[in-house]
Amino acid sequence: MKDEYLTYLEAVRGLSEHTRLAYGRDLDAWEAFLASRAGHLTEATPGQAGEFLRQLGQEGLAPRSVNRVLSCLRGFYRYLLRNGQAFSHPFSGIRSLKTPRRLPVFLFEKEVQSLLDNGNGFQALRDRLLFEVLYSTGCRVSEVCDLDWQTVKGKTRFAVTGKGGKIRWVFMTPSATKALEAYLPARKTRLDPSDPDAALALFLNSRGQRLGVRGVQKIVGRTAARVGLAKNATPHTFRHTFATHLSAEGMDVRVVQELLGHSRLETTQVYTHLSMDRLKDVMRAAHPHG
Repeated sequence: MKDEYLTYLEAVRGLSEHTRLAYGRDLDAWEAFLASRAGHLTEATPGQAGEFLRQLGQEGLAPRSVNRVLSCLRGFYRYLLRNGQAFSHPFSGIRSLKTPRRLPVFLFEKEVQSLLDNGNGFQALRDRLLFEVLYSTGCRVSEVCDLDWQTVKGKTRFAVTGKGGKIRWVFMTPSATKALEAYLPARKTRLDPSDPDAALALFLNSRGQRLGVRGVQKIVGRTAARVGLAKNATPHTFRHTFATHLSAEGMDVRVVQELLGHSRLETTQVYTHLSMDRLKDVMRAAHPHG
């Protein structure tokens, strides 16, 4: 029952392996809770559901994490009901917990530029292109790692496949295109000819194989430390920066939503608030009356 649902999430809903594993742990915890009370997944009550979520909070689980568990279990019971494997939904009447709004970390233009100035050589050229692509497209790090060089060569825009298998168009800036032209010859010298996937990959690691998500995370962290960046920069920081800068320049929030591949407008609207907060900070610093 659980395994069928997790397979459904991966094959039909297109959820990432990370999310699928997290949902698996949530379902195991819920089943163990019910077993401790001689209960069963298909016979759970709203009272047990509420007690389980309260217990998670008492154990120190953050409200956002509790809400993730709740989202998992809501979806699980909707799946069981559709397939005739359950006749009630114990979590249907339970509301999500209120969580404080956290504004995402973003970089200022000068901070972005400091990360782009890397010098020459394969690693430097690759890293510059990597940062340029992250910043100019707003792609998730997994989407960037999946890119093939033929997808982007000679293109000012190209399609990427995001969460849930959703396809969207993203754009290359002139500076990103210039960085690509400088990198491709260096890429050929590092390519592992015995690896068929590497022959397609845009970004290669030091062994000439496709660069992975962990590799990109290390590159961003290493470069941020080298240039003395005070902020905790990650690959996702470039995505936040991309959206924040577009919003600050007045781009319509629905266009930003489309470029990011967000399914809900509310997810994108945080960048509008972030832009206004940034504007207020600038005004406080520049205005003669503070």
